[in-house]
Amino acid sequence: MRRLTATAATLAALGLSVGPSASAVPSPAGPSTYAARPGASVTHRAAVVPAKDVAVIVLDTLTPSVVGPGKDVTITGTVTAPLTGPLSGPEVRVVRGDVTVTQRSTLDDWATGRTETSGRTVDTTSLATVAAGQTRPFTATVPWERLRSDDAFAAVPISVEVVQEGASEPTGMTRTFIAWNGRKEYVPLKVATVLPVTLDPAVALASRDDATRLAAWEQAIGPDSRVARILEGTRGTPVDLALDASVLGPDLGAGSGTTGPTPGPTPSGTPTSGGTGTTTPAPSGTSGTPSSSATGTTGTPAPGAGTSTTAPEGTQTPAAPSTTSTAPPAGTPSEATLAIARLGDAVVAQLGGRSVWALPYADADVAATVGVDPANSLVRDLVSRASTLAARLGQPARADIVWPVDGLLPAGREQGIKTLLSGTTVKKAAGIVVNAAAVTRETAYTPTARRVTSSGTRLLAYDARLSALLPKRTDPSPVLSVQRYLAETLVLLGERAGTPRSVLVTAPRTYDPDAADLATFLAATSSAPWLDTVDAASLLTDSGSDKAVPQTRPTTPVVSAAPKPVLDARRLARMADQRDTLVSVSSVLRDGEEFERTYREVLDGLASARWRWNPAGWVTLANSVDADIKAATSAIRVVPRTSTINLLAENGTLRITVENGLDYTVEDIRLRLVPDNPRIRIVEQPDPVTIGPSSRTNVPVEVAAVAAGHAEIRAFLTTADGTLIGSPATIPVSANPLDAAIYWVGGILVGLVLLAGVIRAVVKGTSRVDEIADIEAVTAAHEALGDADDRDHV
Repeated sequence: MRRLTATAATLAALGLSVGPSASAVPSPAGPSTYAARPGASVTHRAAVVPAKDVAVIVLDTLTPSVVGPGKDVTITGTVTAPLTGPLSGPEVRVVRGDVTVTQRSTLDDWATGRTETSGRTVDTTSLATVAAGQTRPFTATVPWERLRSDDAFAAVPISVEVVQEGASEPTGMTRTFIAWNGRKEYVPLKVATVLPVTLDPAVALASRDDATRLAAWEQAIGPDSRVARILEGTRGTPVDLALDASVLGPDLGAGSGTTGPTPGPTPSGTPTSGGTGTTTPAPSGTSGTPSSSATGTTGTPAPGAGTSTTAPEGTQTPAAPSTTSTAPPAGTPSEATLAIARLGDAVVAQLGGRSVWALPYADADVAATVGVDPANSLVRDLVSRASTLAARLGQPARADIVWPVDGLLPAGREQGIKTLLSGTTVKKAAGIVVNAAAVTRETAYTPTARRVTSSGTRLLAYDARLSALLPKRTDPSPVLSVQRYLAETLVLLGERAGTPRSVLVTAPRTYDPDAADLATFLAATSSAPWLDTVDAASLLTDSGSDKAVPQTRPTTPVVSAAPKPVLDARRLARMADQRDTLVSVSSVLRDGEEFERTYREVLDGLASARWRWNPAGWVTLANSVDADIKAATSAIRVVPRTSTINLLAENGTLRITVENGLDYTVEDIRLRLVPDNPRIRIVEQPDPVTIGPSSRTNVPVEVAAVAAGHAEIRAFLTTADGTLIGSPATIPVSANPLDAAIYWVGGILVGLVLLAGVIRAVVKGTSRVDEIADIEAVTAAHEALGDADDRDHV
């Protein structure tokens, strides 16, 4: 078998065993001395993954975590033999390194294997032969005298190694540290911890299918979710939680079977109905391509879904039925929505009494916004809505601490944040959370977490190295994280042991711990004598001689704590326009608030920083939202005419058909008509119109024809304040009025004829008829002559 040297580069940064991947996890062998508090969730670990040709050592416990006079150290763990052969008569050795740890770089060198293994063995434990690929537990006890240091406090490097019988070099090893605290000769460091509680970038949270959406929310905030693990792991600790209120899901209020606040919008674009319910938002499918069918799977009929029949004036006719005609009325939550609301209420219950910060609603990407569009109306609204979290929780939740997802503070960002907040209810930031490296020039010691910009804005500078040590779900156990954390803080303390300083520890938005391991970590680190846990907000003000240090420019570029943003100026502007459109449409709906919430939730979610970790998902959802909003807004429309209206009089009445394809009553909507030339004049614009769900109505409009010819009238809809909504139409009109001069000329001619007859009668006097004495005899004679002529022709 190949010999393993002590300088193997495969040692993990935190001291993981040589050989296995970082995802290897240990078996539950050995008792746990890092006891989780009563009620904490139980850790279920998978079996250790054996390496090909090296042994894998996993430390399960190290107790006590802080060693002092009279305190022996007990280490438990497991040894897993390589796949290529057994470990014959192995011996587990605990070796104390002869490296003096006074700098943070020395910690890195030891943990990663860059430092040669040398020192003395302080304990040995013999094991029976371990078959290839099999695991065996071990327990090692090290007397405290062999770990003592002459210093008041120290980080003592140790290596736990397994050596086969007859070999001199280890077959496997793992490196860590022992925290020595002999006597108190220091001013304790004040340590604050803040963890974000946000949603995952999952498109399924906005699924149109009730079952799919519910499953996604259960995975996001249910009992076995990442959010639940964070809440459980921090229960009963002084950790601050920075919460995105959209994590709580919909707040349906009283009468719906749930309690708590209103959800912001729910994802989708169009209200949908599943098998049990109704009007739940969701995207138009995973591809983001909307259906072209007039009757789709959503609760909002597509534009033009109504019939083409013209209703009599003043009446309404229903549009053609859609496939969702059997769904409950708009506003009735589905069973899935009710279940999601209950999940959110359970999260609310777990937050009772906790110290909570309110992130902008949906964890809006402030970092991306302030760089390109700091006055964006959509993001400003999301910042303002952070204040609603306090009402949902029924307890204070400060919303004035800004936490850019990337942890950076480039030139112009501070001013951009000021511009953004000036148009919100927050008005001004109490502080900005940043990576300490982003505001610090390289120095011989680590400054306090209390920082301040040149313009006076307070900064909360987190220590990225310490923050990276928070235990993750993929870690083999919390032991290495705990011991490395304690070692790091001892080195920090030693830089200026008599100077009061503060340290801030944070996690990325994607932080995913094991609940029991996190609880163990927090219990062990908070009990260290040289660490005083404090509320993170306390770092916003000076404390005695621990005063804010001015921001300095870093000498080297600082890496972002998050991937690149998905939001740019164009996308932000489009989303703001879409929000304005939703507000306009909702203002003319009887159930406007419910409509706006339904469509707005997913739109708000698109502003979230979480999509940095899933940009393709953002595109999918954005395409769906865009299609759904267009469909919803165009469902209110003026029905176009294909034939020309002939106007044969100077004045007449046009009947314009307006259709409402939504499942909501439209009220107080205005129809406005504007001719394209002076031939047609609108005598009076029509009164406000009310149209029932999925219906249409004819609106009478009085017009006047000024001159003959063709004209087009643009018909469009507005809200009470004149905002355009819905789809307009063009009404072709042909004006052929009979000119009034024709009537005047005809009347004059008739009058002249009558007058001529009168004059003639007066001028010529008695008629010849009057001169015949016996008119009857003459008439009889003529009749006799006529009869005689008739006989002659027979």
